[in-house]
Amino acid sequence: MIAINIKNNKSFMAKFLTNDIFDNFYVEEATIETYNTFHIDGHIHKDFFKNDSEPNDNTIGDYSKWSTLKPICFDLIKGKRTPLGFKFTFHPDDKTKSDIVSAADSHINPDDVLLGINIRFSSGSIQITTGTTFKTFSLDKTIEKAWDAFIPSFMSHSDIDFETNE
Repeated sequence: MIAINIKNNKSFMAKFLTNDIFDNFYVEEATIETYNTFHIDGHIHKDFFKNDSEPNDNTIGDYSKWSTLKPICFDLIKGKRTPLGFKFTFHPDDKTKSDIVSAADSHINPDDVLLGINIRFSSGSIQITTGTTFKTFSLDKTIEKAWDAFIPSFMSHSDIDFETNE
């Protein structure tokens, strides 16, 4: 696990809410505190789509993508007043997760690992933390280290100004 502090909140929020940088990430949950607390559970209810010819259960994932929920969250956050706080829990898309697991040269199946980031705004600062969870016990930390290396690289590539907490 690593923790990253965002140096420029305004620039980050513009990229987070208006650019496509995070669009392929899955949203496990979102909590936004403004005049009320809004909680979004990102788990998809597949029964909602049961009468649709497209998409079917094979194309619907477990979580909504950020690109789908971003406009809703943007509407809750935008305005003259800064939110009291927010927290987003994201997971990489399946291809990114598979690439990270493969690059780690681990013998763990990508379906047996959950990679995540928490993006939290509190007390005027934005912090991003990484996390890794395994479905089976493993002493192998290569996937966790690969994920912890991926996020700063992703931030740099996305031109996000940050510093890593040591």
